[in-house]
Amino acid sequence: MALDILIVDDEADIRELVAGILQDEGYDTRTARNSDEALAAVANRRPNMIFLDIWLQGSRLDGLQLLDDVKLQHRSCPL
Repeated sequence: MALDILIVDDEADIRELVAGILQDEGYDTRTARNSDEALAAVANRRPNMIFLDIWLQGSRLDGLQLLDDVKLQHRSCPL
């Protein structure tokens, strides 16, 4: 079973580029464009890793706030 990586970035081109590279290397990837999508994705299925943009334009939380929130709500999630 491949590792599941959640890619969080507000720029679609970057999400797709990173996801494509990781998929080529055999990883399963999911993407989120903002903090709300990321929190829902983590709640739905805990990823093995989160690839997180620090500046999430147009998002309720920036990347650092999202990181803190995930750490509090999902203590077993590797970051």
